[in-house]
Amino acid sequence: MEALRLIKTARHALAEARHVPDVLAEARQAALLAEAVGARLAESEDDELTGLGQQLSEAGAHAAVCLERSVATAALVRGGRAGRLTELGELTPTLGALDEMLREVGETLVVLACGADTESLYWTCIDGVDAVSDCKDVAARLRQATDRGGGERRTALGGAEPERAGQGSPLLVVRLGPPGDGGPTEEERAPDYRAPGEVGAAEVSVPAG
Repeated sequence: MEALRLIKTARHALAEARHVPDVLAEARQAALLAEAVGARLAESEDDELTGLGQQLSEAGAHAAVCLERSVATAALVRGGRAGRLTELGELTPTLGALDEMLREVGETLVVLACGADTESLYWTCIDGVDAVSDCKDVAARLRQATDRGGGERRTALGGAEPERAGQGSPLLVVRLGPPGDGGPTEEERAPDYRAPGEVGAAEVSVPAG
């Protein structure tokens, strides 16, 4: 299956997840998909794309390991999307969608960290945010490299030359503290997206986009 289709599926699944284990499992699936995309890019004949692809693969693998911990172990693999990747397709839209997916994963993990009622969940989310941010940095460099290469590099993996994609939004960063450690101040606190009466419940509601 083409990478762009898998990324869109992963973004939809993340937006639909409501329970904490499911959200973490979908975040991990996204990290594994980033690893798989990086591995395919590492097979490119372009030296710059090969090097950056290897870095993306390693960063995605690290993020997946971070998200294996704590409550994530209850639902490690759901769907195995990364294993269904057969081709990358056009690089520009694929890398643009990958960048958006990683941004959404990072923001979702921030929301979970804000509502975490255990230190284990809190640190799982924070480690995941850091690791996903590394993935996003590499993805941004890949987009820049693709744009510098012009049409030849953007269409090297097949398809017509796409229009130039936007550069995406920066990953949200919020100063947090673990449960029982004072927590963030009122100014630093991210919005609580849970419905009234659900504080402490193992359920989360996150913005769809």
